Amino acid sequence: MLNSAGAFVLVITAVLGRIIYSHFYSNTLAARKRALAHIPELHFDKDDTPERYRKETRSLVRKGYEKYLQYGVPFQMHNPVGELGNQVVLPVKYLDEVKRAPRSLYSFEAFSEKLFLLSYIDAPRQTDALLFAAKLDINKNMDHVLNGLWTEAEVLLKETVPTTGQITIPGGELACNIIARTMSYVLVGPSLCRNPEWQKIAIEATFAIVEGTMGVRSKYTPNWRWLARWQDHSAERLGVLREKAKELIKPLYDERLQALKENSNESQRFYDTIFWTMNKRKVDRSLKAIVDQQLFLTLASIHTTAGTLQSILCDWLAHPEYHDEILAEINEALAGFKSAGDKWTQHEVAKMKKLDSFMKESTRVNPVGCMTVQRYAQKSHTFNDGFVLPAGTIFQFPADAVHHDPNLFPDPDKFDGYRFLRLREKDANQFHYGYVSDMTLNWGAGTHACPGRFLATFVLKFAFILLITRYDVRFPEGTGKPGYVYFDNSVRIDPTAKLDIKPRS
Repeated sequence: MLNSAGAFVLVITAVLGRIIYSHFYSNTLAARKRALAHIPELHFDKDDTPERYRKETRSLVRKGYEKYLQYGVPFQMHNPVGELGNQVVLPVKYLDEVKRAPRSLYSFEAFSEKLFLLSYIDAPRQTDALLFAAKLDINKNMDHVLNGLWTEAEVLLKETVPTTGQITIPGGELACNIIARTMSYVLVGPSLCRNPEWQKIAIEATFAIVEGTMGVRSKYTPNWRWLARWQDHSAERLGVLREKAKELIKPLYDERLQALKENSNESQRFYDTIFWTMNKRKVDRSLKAIVDQQLFLTLASIHTTAGTLQSILCDWLAHPEYHDEILAEINEALAGFKSAGDKWTQHEVAKMKKLDSFMKESTRVNPVGCMTVQRYAQKSHTFNDGFVLPAGTIFQFPADAVHHDPNLFPDPDKFDGYRFLRLREKDANQFHYGYVSDMTLNWGAGTHACPGRFLATFVLKFAFILLITRYDVRFPEGTGKPGYVYFDNSVRIDPTAKLDIKPRS
């Protein structure tokens, strides 16, 4: 135990630390406020509390779009992470300059670190090797994995829904299970993707990181946060998941490592991100590094894609006027699938343009977040028109508000399932589901535009086709399309809202 003198020293140290921190923190925020003084500030007229920003950011950003952004003027607003100062929302006219900027100027990695405190909870991070695997290897090998995606979604649904009778299940849970299984087919391969323990890890890793971040941020001020690396247990759940993931992945890791050492032709039978990441030059091939890459991919791919699938399915149920034509298109594609020996081709999937348009409209209407292209300004920079963005600024672009701009999308609050079909008639190479443009920002932009968007497109289409052709899916009696759940800049269909599902006879 401490003696009285030791206790006194400890108390004095803590008090002085708090005084020093309060002085430093207030001075830092004041400096940031001065640096952003040239940017208009937007806030709620009444009840301008943090709680309101957590639930109503979407409406405020739309107001800012109408007042400032559509005229090319940036604005600043409350940042959910108060210690970082206000966040800045930029008009789309700056998007080209931002997406072409080097990481040393505008960094997504630094944004992620500031927001999620990744280094304090030892969280997995994106590496260049993983980025290349997602951008190049997945797309290059899509024909090899395409039919496995279909099979895994098919098997998962058979496991979930009994052959007779009906189940009622939260839409978010159903979507998450399907997406975790199918994405894992490409992440860890066919031998592990059906393992229930891996399925649990793939789904829970995101929650473990958020839990760790919130724990560290609530317990430690920025000046004392370094202590979290040695004495905090907020990220303990993440550590447990990582150790279990290492145990499950190790046999696959050893097999692929041996094939690489022998330069064996056997390596050609591996079509998963474990192998593709290990096969890159100058990559950390340690088991921990490879496992962390798989965990990062689960964070990037599962919950956002699951939220999108749930939204598409809910819009399908809410708009029966599209069913006949889209089902006819799907059935024609399924006939081609059957005649090819139950084999899909990318070309056959791409022919379903009405389905593609319906899905893209659903994604326009139902964002998984109202912001995109999030960056941290590592240096001050002057844009071509003279606007100065100070160093240390968190900034992003208003995806949801852009998608509801009547100058870009006439009657934007109306669900128009063939909106993008008509746009594709003018330009066949644009406006398909995975297309990235200044009008459709769901996938981000620039070097950090989602590298797995084409994989996600196939996963979503296969899961959706199986659900609506093999099963009778309905809203429970007396209910309709669920409302949204908001948290800071995030928004999605309520994942707890139930669906009734049974096999078609």
